[in-house]
Amino acid sequence: MEAKEREQVRAYVGAGLQSLWQDNTEDAQGNVMWAQLALQDLTQAKLLLPAQELAALDKTLEKLGRTPKLAANAQDSLLDLEGVRCYDCGRFLIFYRYNAGYDLVAIVRLAWDQPAWQELVRDGREKTEPQKS
Repeated sequence: MEAKEREQVRAYVGAGLQSLWQDNTEDAQGNVMWAQLALQDLTQAKLLLPAQELAALDKTLEKLGRTPKLAANAQDSLLDLEGVRCYDCGRFLIFYRYNAGYDLVAIVRLAWDQPAWQELVRDGREKTEPQKS
């Protein structure tokens, strides 16, 4: 990943972390809570993406709530220091943090159609090409 793209990712996720720390976040559903910017990402996705992709995202988010250690910290030194994990779901990348002390998953940002960012994912799965719609 080129330095310019890496800075874009850091700024994108950093804004989500700032939102998580400063804004009032929604009440957690189970052990999953959302940063305000992540909720905005989800709202925008619901307007633009097909129901099938959104259903897959919902399933993956439920799965992350049950097994939050699916992904290791993002493969980026600064995001790693912040404890940000990155997990993919089709065209989506889910950036989240896991607090083991509270068993709490905080969704920081959702990104889609960012294939260059895929190399941030460290989840042990074989990489597959995102489906085109």
